[in-house]
Amino acid sequence: MGKSDSDVENKSDHEIHVNETQVTQPTPIIIKSESSAFNAGIILNETNYDIWSQILEMHIAEKEKLSLIRKKAPPTEKEDEYEKWYSDNQKVKRWLLMSMSPEIMKRYIRIPTAQEIWKALSKAFYDGADELQLFTLNKRAFSAKQNGRTLSIYYGELIEIFGELDHRDTVVMECAKDVESYRKSIQRQRVHIFLAGLDGQFEQIRGEILRKDPTPELEECYALVRRESVRHATMKEEDENSEASAMATRNKSSQIWSTQKRQDQTRSNYPKNNFAADKSSDKCTHCNQTGHLKNRCFEIIGYPDWWDHNRDPRKRNSKKVSTAVVAETNAGIDFIEQTSALVGSAGNIGHPNKEDDWLWY
Repeated sequence: MGKSDSDVENKSDHEIHVNETQVTQPTPIIIKSESSAFNAGIILNETNYDIWSQILEMHIAEKEKLSLIRKKAPPTEKEDEYEKWYSDNQKVKRWLLMSMSPEIMKRYIRIPTAQEIWKALSKAFYDGADELQLFTLNKRAFSAKQNGRTLSIYYGELIEIFGELDHRDTVVMECAKDVESYRKSIQRQRVHIFLAGLDGQFEQIRGEILRKDPTPELEECYALVRRESVRHATMKEEDENSEASAMATRNKSSQIWSTQKRQDQTRSNYPKNNFAADKSSDKCTHCNQTGHLKNRCFEIIGYPDWWDHNRDPRKRNSKKVSTAVVAETNAGIDFIEQTSALVGSAGNIGHPNKEDDWLWY
């Protein structure tokens, strides 16, 4: 059935309405404020105030709002810049509160200014003057060892400790020479700490650094040791490759030997040759023995040097026949000699019975 004109018109009106709706539907606009984009990347807890405060201070300085947490009196409500100050204060206060754990946030959310929050946190968590903290840091520094770890991890651990010590250093000097002397003294001590904790494989480079005058700074010492570490790693890799190559050669030789052995075992499971298997049907027409033909008979062509005559029945039989023939021959010779002797004696003395002389002729 065909569609009516009214159905077509209704469908067209519907499509036009849908298209108009899609075209006129507003696209949502997302507004991202400056404050919402702030992310310190760290949450303050009971143990990480030192690093949290340094990171937050860098973020606040980046936004050019550092004066709001420094010791600067806020303007009064009657002053013209109060409105701007109040807006910036709320912004920085929000940054501080949003980078705290909920338990800590509840303690400071009612404090009106960001400067007061910053000061209260410093009193509550900062322990820079605590001798126990200084003692712990120095103990960690002097007892630090590489212990098979990578050089970068060991060096990074020391740098972190030295940074904390510098942060808590309360020594104040006015003379530039004294400041430089103090800095060099601290650097030399830290070089000794770094070298003392290295593994034994760096004994040579450690001695070379200590023989230098003046002693290189810590960063330069790390660069020298790092190059030595790279050299050791390269040599170790070459040794491992050589060992792997030698092992592969040994394995290949072993495989060849095993293959040859299996082939020998396989050949031993079969008859040596078909010719040897068929020899049992051969028979010599000369010696009447089986196992060979006449053209290969040793009695005709001669016995080889390796032939065992004692184990050969043909040779033994041949030897017996030869012995019998020799015995017969000797017996005949003895008989002839005896007869000749008897005839000779008869010629000398004559026959005792003369009438029987015809018997001798």
